[in-house]
Parts: sequence; structure tokens; C-alpha cells
Amino acid sequence: MKKTYKYTFLTMFLALAFIFGSMAVMNFILYIREDQLLSESGMAVVESPVRPWQGWGNEPDEKEDGERYSLTAVQVRDAMESWNKRLGETLHDPVEGQVSMEEAVQEGEEWLISMGIGEAQGAVDGLKFVKAALGVGIQKGSSRVQLEPYYSFWTVHFSGSYTDAVLYLNAVTGKVWRAEVTFYDNLPEELPCEKLGQFVEMAGLQVTDDAAEINEEKTQATLVVEDGLLYVGLNYQNVVLGDNAVVEYTSRELLHDRYVVITCKILTD
Repeated sequence: MKKTYKYTFLTMFLALAFIFGSMAVMNFILYIREDQLLSESGMAVVESPVRPWQGWGNEPDEKEDGERYSLTAVQVRDAMESWNKRLGETLHDPVEGQVSMEEAVQEGEEWLISMGIGEAQGAVDGLKFVKAALGVGIQKGSSRVQLEPYYSFWTVHFSGSYTDAVLYLNAVTGKVWRAEVTFYDNLPEELPCEKLGQFVEMAGLQVTDDAAEINEEKTQATLVVEDGLLYVGLNYQNVVLGDNAVVEYTSRELLHDRYVVITCKILTD
């Protein structure tokens, strides 16, 4: 009788060992097969769409006083042309040589104050920081080759009770190269041509003594800079909405019959 129990116990033990052993072997085979399938389907580590700063020629590197990397007029033109013709945007984290989000927001605040648009902090109706994102433009037929870091831009949004501003700062220079400011109160009644030269200077471009060209409607002004490699433009758009129109540009809905959009931008053609 005791021998019968021993044989029964041994048989059950061997059966259980076989079952669990088979399960372990099957899991191992499935793991190997999964790894093989992922490898065959092109599993790869996702890289940043831009490469870290590598330096070019004898261009100055970042100095101890905090001055950022400088770009040539050709590099500015290439970066701005790529951004203006983008079909979309790929967001990414900053790489070496690019300004941080904190620096981009600070630069944006200082730009707004210098341009007389309104203090970003302090005033009750002043502009407040809303959000910021770093991205590089998606081009038609884009390859997976990493771009230089100066092709990226910080998009920084500020908003207030009566003003809204979206600034585009180059990620390497930290300069505002495009700005779209919407006024819902204290509306500029004409194209602020005097701001064009200041925009050029603050963008880090060569200021010229040439006069800006203004269209007949006095809604657009352009100025040639950097020996004709680049242009800067200033646009004035007066949008009339009609009586009792509702414009929702903040968390509240306010009644306005019109608003004005001022756009400053670097152009390549």
C-alpha cells in the first residue's frame, strides 16, 4: 500500500514538473519570438530630430557672461525659410546649444516690454505666460537626418485681459523672429512703422539706414536687411466684427466690435 502511495505521489510530482516546465519553455519561446518580430519590424531608439550644437569654423562659442551662440545671415535665412514653409511641427526636448523653456519665456517677456506691448507680469491687465513648446518644422519629403539645432523654435504664448501674443523664438539665439500680437482694447489706429527697426535690432540682425517700403493701404511695411539676404515685415490687420460680436480669446467672453493684429516677422523672399 505504501509503495502504491509512493508511485502515485511520484507520478503526480513528475506530471506537475512537466506542466510547469512546459509553460516556462513556452514563455521563453514566445519571448524570443516577440523579440525577433520587433527586430524585424524595425524597432529603434527614438532620436531627437535635431542634433546638439557642434560648432562651425571659427564662430564664437558661448561666453562666460551668458552670451549665446551666434548665427550667420545664411543660417538665419535657412532656419526661417524652413520654419515658414513647414507643414507641421515635431516637438522635442532642448539639446545642447538651445535655450531652455525658462530662458525662452524670460526673453519673450523682455521683448514684449521693450516693444511697449505691456508688461508680462505685475499689472492687473498685463500679459501672463500661458504655455511654451519647442519644435522643428516638418517639411515635404522630410528625411530622418538630424537637423542643426538652429532649425528649432520656441513657441511662447502670453495672454491678458485685452491682449494676446504668440512669439516664435529661435532655439539657439533666443531671439524673437516672429510675433503675432492681437489687441482687443487700446487698439493701434495705424501701422506702427517705428517698431520695425526695433524688431530688426532685437532679432539680432544688421540694422540698416534704408527706409521701409509701405504699401498704399498702409497695412504692410518691409525692410531689406543683411545685404539683401533677408527681409523683415510688419503687418497691420484691422478686423471689424460688427455690433455685439463675441470674441472668446481668454477664459471669459467679452464683447468687441473689432480687434487689431500686428505681426512682426523675418522673411526670406
